[in-house]
Amino acid sequence: MSTSISLEDEIREFVLNTVIDEMNILMSRDGITDESLVTVSGLELDSLSLIELTLRLETQFGVEIPDTDIEPLASLTLGGLVAEIVRRGAKV
Repeated sequence: MSTSISLEDEIREFVLNTVIDEMNILMSRDGITDESLVTVSGLELDSLSLIELTLRLETQFGVEIPDTDIEPLASLTLGGLVAEIVRRGAKV
């Protein structure tokens, strides 16, 4: 079970680092929790940013997310997004 926890932590860190450091969408992690939405009042991802993050997650964790599955990701929280990437078979 510790493998699952560390994988979830790694995905969470990847998402936050990508959104803050590489995509320059958020200025800091302040107030961001697993309950924060992927879009408004959370990670602040618009549709194009969500597509970019999805492509990066696919590359980093070896998952496949069809184009038709990207839009529903916008309704998830950060914790829900992490769980979805794990569910799709993320690997380190």
